[in-house]
Amino acid sequence: MGARDSEGGDRRALSIPARLERLAEVREFVDHAASAAGFAEAERYEVKLALNEAVTNAIRHGSESPDDRVEILVSEHDGQLDLSVADSGVFVHRFELRRQLAEGGRGLAFIAELMDGLEVCPEYEGTTIRFSKRSASP
Repeated sequence: MGARDSEGGDRRALSIPARLERLAEVREFVDHAASAAGFAEAERYEVKLALNEAVTNAIRHGSESPDDRVEILVSEHDGQLDLSVADSGVFVHRFELRRQLAEGGRGLAFIAELMDGLEVCPEYEGTTIRFSKRSASP
């Protein structure tokens, strides 16, 4: 459910167990938030793809059990969506060059291409990925 944040923007939170079958719910959640913020269909699609990738990574790499929680936060302020995905896993940075990566391992690069900003925040309790998208719509 949505709430107003301290800066007057809309803030929505979703907590799910680390289960891939919950991804459709995650996409619907963020699509609703992006639509309410006035994002155009193509922009909403990019936001859904990026969040889907971030949550998939949290489930596959940041969770030890399907019962671990993945916390998703979306806030809107002045035409920008700020998103975060938090898990309980330890972030391991990969130093390989893009061409050397196997089929997997490109999730953060993919998110960075779709979004306007990306930050990885490894912490003792887990890892949070933060990213943002500004709407081109007036």
